[in-house]
Amino acid sequence: MTRSAVRGLSWSLLGALGQALLQLVSIVVLSRLLSAEEFGTAVAATVVMGLAVVLGQLGIGPALVQARSLSGADVSTAFGVATALGVVLAAGLFLSAPLVNPLVGLPVDSPFLRLLSVVLVLGGLGSVSLGLLQRSLRFRALVLVELSAYGIGYLGTTVVLASAGAGAAALVWGQVVQALVTAVAAYALVRHPVRLPPWAETVRSARRVLGFGSAYSLSQLGNWVGLNGDNLVVTSTLGPAALGVYSRAYQLLVQPANLIGTVADKVLFPSLSRIQDDRDRLARAYVLAGSLVALLTLPVSVLLFVLAPEVVAVLLGPGWTAVVVPLQVFAVVLLPRTAYKISGSLTRATGAVLGGAWRQWLYAAEVTLGCAVGSAWGVRGVAVGASVAIVAHFLTMLVFSARISPGLVGRVLRSYARSLPVAAATAAVAWPVATALRGAAPDPVVVLGTAASGVLAAAAALLATRRLFRDELAVLATARSRPANGV
Repeated sequence: MTRSAVRGLSWSLLGALGQALLQLVSIVVLSRLLSAEEFGTAVAATVVMGLAVVLGQLGIGPALVQARSLSGADVSTAFGVATALGVVLAAGLFLSAPLVNPLVGLPVDSPFLRLLSVVLVLGGLGSVSLGLLQRSLRFRALVLVELSAYGIGYLGTTVVLASAGAGAAALVWGQVVQALVTAVAAYALVRHPVRLPPWAETVRSARRVLGFGSAYSLSQLGNWVGLNGDNLVVTSTLGPAALGVYSRAYQLLVQPANLIGTVADKVLFPSLSRIQDDRDRLARAYVLAGSLVALLTLPVSVLLFVLAPEVVAVLLGPGWTAVVVPLQVFAVVLLPRTAYKISGSLTRATGAVLGGAWRQWLYAAEVTLGCAVGSAWGVRGVAVGASVAIVAHFLTMLVFSARISPGLVGRVLRSYARSLPVAAATAAVAWPVATALRGAAPDPVVVLGTAASGVLAAAAALLATRRLFRDELAVLATARSRPANGV
């Protein structure tokens, strides 16, 4: 299990690195082709589409991953239900677009929501294939699907259309093509059954799949509000241009968070699902995963805070200096923003989705309230409000995860503390190096020089404290070893 999980993590990390590189290219290119207001307009439309996706898929893909056993009837039923829901919600979004547009700051006759309704149908068609790939730990195939969809679908389409002057429409069309490539490529790799079984068997399978999926969707709906409540507050109180600035800062935070947290979640969810009845192994895996996340995240957090002015200048270009302070605020909460994904993996793997659901709704309320209060101080205030909510949600999910083992909270916090010397060494070297290079070297040189010195300092600190990370190193050694039967 350890070997499979870590190999899966390696593939997922490789895929995330590739996608992060593509996303950085996207940020660099599109920030110079589109204005902040055009970004804000596209984000506003995407917020509504994201809600429809959560409602439409009903957690069907994750339900297939979490199931102890799975039959062909379950798979074909899940596909039929997901496709039907996608079509129904797409029709509803298409028809209601004139009413919904003004609620998110779009013109009544904006075509973007109607265009994005296509994504709902494509998402329903591809959700089962993606779930089956994750269930079988086929992370190499998942990586190929995701990179192809983003690189060819989103990035290629968006850059071409933005260069042609399509404006915000370029971002919307990119999402449509990305969803199309994902659905086609995922099904080509799985070829799962699609014909519904007899009616009685269909009903039984639907109950099994939707029993988990509906509770999971309730949790995801709360997560959607938590992730988009800040966007709704910004666009309704500060306008699309401010939303463009805020969304750029948040996306720069999401890059390392996705690279570490989302990658870990993709592997941990199916892996923990396989040992969901063994609480001791669950606790050990959870603590170990948290320790690895902290070890990777804390130095990145330090570097992102120190280099925020140069990162914005290099990636976004002139005219985006307002992003710097919100980005620094978000850099401070990179660890909790990443770590609560690990708690989410454990929650879903153990089937405790209802308990996770109301905590997601609590997070949604915290984000909305925090950002509403912070909006009085502009985008910076919204970033502070969102960051406070992130920390509160991290602590809530950590306490909830402790139900599987007494003393788990203390074990996790001590595992985080082991990484503090690594973060301190990174800061002690990166800050003076960045200060010395600013004004004397171009921004790219400042970024590269400071990042290199910070990484070296972190590596030296890790080497000096390696006895504290015996379990983490042992896992990597186990993953590299070859089993006795040669498989």
